[in-house]
Amino acid sequence: MPNLANAKRGWQIEQLNIVGKRSGEGFVRLNGSNLAEALKACGGMVDFKLSNPLAPTLFSTNGYQIVVMPMITDKAQEYAKKQAEAKAKAEPAEVAEPVAEPVKARHSRAKQPVKTA
Repeated sequence: MPNLANAKRGWQIEQLNIVGKRSGEGFVRLNGSNLAEALKACGGMVDFKLSNPLAPTLFSTNGYQIVVMPMITDKAQEYAKKQAEAKAKAEPAEVAEPVAEPVKARHSRAKQPVKTA
């Protein structure tokens, strides 16, 4: 496992495999110094939650929560493009119906005789 302290010295961690219980698979790229600070702040075992490569990641332990923003990569952009294409295929193109402008009511301003006392 790479030394996370080296991330602050400007060294880049190419890949970090974290062993633990998981449900599903995912990909995310985090800034090494942000990752090190989050793990240091949590101080040990954490719950790491990831929904997609573009969404913020969540570290939580003992009621504390830390959000770390991911770095945008080519792989993350490919994921976003695939999601947009899937959404476009799932939603059929809606035909725009012509919208009629509302008809304004005309007020009658005809003069009415006024009774005087």
